[in-house]
Parts: sequence; structure tokens; C-alpha cells
Amino acid sequence: MKIPSEDVIQADTPDRVMATIDAVAHGAHDDKTIAAAIGDLDPRQGRYYRRAAEVLGFMVREEGSSVLTTAGKEFASAQPPIKKGLFVRAVLGNPLFQRLFAYLESNGNAGATRADVMKFLTDVADLGAESMVKRRVSSYMGWLEKLALAKTVGNRLVFDKLPLAVPLVRYEADDEPIFPNRYDLKEYQEHAQRVASKKEAIEYYVDRAKRERASNSHETLVDLMAERLRQCGAVPKANRYVDLSARLDEDVYLFEMKSTTEDNPHSQIRRGLSQLYEYRYIQNVKEAKLVLVIENPLPKENRWMEDYLVKDRGVLLVWDGDGKFHCPPSIREQLGFLS
Repeated sequence: MKIPSEDVIQADTPDRVMATIDAVAHGAHDDKTIAAAIGDLDPRQGRYYRRAAEVLGFMVREEGSSVLTTAGKEFASAQPPIKKGLFVRAVLGNPLFQRLFAYLESNGNAGATRADVMKFLTDVADLGAESMVKRRVSSYMGWLEKLALAKTVGNRLVFDKLPLAVPLVRYEADDEPIFPNRYDLKEYQEHAQRVASKKEAIEYYVDRAKRERASNSHETLVDLMAERLRQCGAVPKANRYVDLSARLDEDVYLFEMKSTTEDNPHSQIRRGLSQLYEYRYIQNVKEAKLVLVIENPLPKENRWMEDYLVKDRGVLLVWDGDGKFHCPPSIREQLGFLS
């Protein structure tokens, strides 16, 4: 799916978008009053910044006036150090920024030239009239640099790191591929069709994920593993049904977390195993390594499942041990991020 022009941000700088949210919190309600509040600009520029805040989910229009959403109110009431973190989270939750960020991540230290970025963005988004393309590409590149998500090395834009304020990048749209292979519009369209054809299965997994994520132990496993991945320079990612995923060097990992007790490891592992296979198929990452993370070591009577998972199914089994992950010695080298 191509990102429509109305969802392409035209604001030059993120700082004034943040100022726009605060201005609306203090009474600005239209393009003219927003423009005056954030720097004595003309109403046309006020519209650009107002629309950017809307695209990022901080504001909506109601009866011709700008009003803050729940996210906008949280931002406006936060202290300055917290504000930037909330803003970066919103940026990395935006579909076009997610696509660009993933594109840079896939290029590693080689990065991408301005021409590369322009070719990519014009393919996956409607950037408007030809006269506006260069400016909008510059804006998107500039935003990533100003928010410390990317840096310029020579003449190339290179992925930097995920800031501490963002535990993981969450994809809200099911039809957005977490790990594209080709990074062209056709691939995004194919993935959307693939997801649409499996809508019933995905909704089933989403409902199950909601129930499981309500468990403190489940969220603890996700948080602990995400932090391990971050420490290795990876970008932890998730969507409504995939608990966690990441790219490390040339390898892609898909994780499924399962809370377990003495009584349920067999049934939980069965569920986790089937989910991982289906996630890999739906996301179309055929070479992804599958990692099943359980809350407790396997009880003695279920230890045969370790051999079954690792040797027969090729699934990497990990379990928590008081905040320190463990795995069978035979797969330790494949899970270097656990150290």
C-alpha cells in the first residue's frame, strides 16, 4: 500500500511540531493561532505543523478546531525530558517513518545516499507534486537526524540507534511487513494481500496475544529480551500478534513468549511452536530464526521437549532464570545476545 499524500509530513522541523502540541494545549485552535504561537509564521505553515501533529496522533480536528488526543494531552503535561521520548515513540509508530527507518536499518553501516532515500520514498509514498519531492525527502531525512535516529556519514544517511525512551518499535498496522526483503511498493502490496487473505487467523492470534500480554510474567519476558537486543544494537519490533522480533547482522529472529507453570509447559509449547511457524509464514521471512521463550525451566517429565524443539523442529528454546536467560549449550552460539 502506498502512503497517501495527506499522511506525508510536510513540517520542516520536529521542534515546531512539538511546540504546536503545546500551543494547542494553551488555547491555539486553528492554523492562524498555531502559526502565531510557534514562531510568527503564516497560516499555511501553521497548517503544515498542525497536520504533522495530527498524522503523529497528537491532535484531531473537531468542528473546525484543533483538540488534543489522549497522546497529545500526555505530551503536553509531561516534563521536557519526557516530551522528546513520547514524540520519538510517535514518530516510530508512524507507517512512513517506520518504512524509512527499517530501510536504513537493513542497509547497516553502508547507509543510503540522498538519491537512495528519494527513490525509496517516492516508490512507497505519494510525495505530491514533483516540485515538492526534494523538500519532503529533506524533511524526512532531517527529522531522523534531529531526533538522533540516524546520522550522516560522508554523503550517506546511516541508522544510528534506538533511543532509550523507545523500548521497542510497535507496528499497529497488521499489513505492514516488519522485515521487508526488497523495499519496494510491490512488496508492501503483496504483504497487504497476504495478510488480508489470513485475516481470520490473524484476528485469532491477536485475541490470544491480548490475553497473554495481560500477564505480568509475559510482559516481563518481552521487556527483558528487548533490552538484551537493544544492548547488541538491534531494534526490537512487535505488532499486534508478534511478541518480539529483531534483525542482528544478517539474521532475523522471531520470538514468542509463553508464561509457564509446572502444569502447563506441554500445552504452552505446542501453542508457541505453531504460532512461530505461522508468524514466519505470514511475515514472509523464510530464513527467520524462531525463538520460543518460556517463563520457567522445563520440568523433568517434559525435558524431552528440549530435544524435540531444538533438534527436530529447529526452534531455539530459551527460559528465564531470575532475570537471566538460559538455553541449551548446543544453541548458545546462535543466541549471542543472551550474554
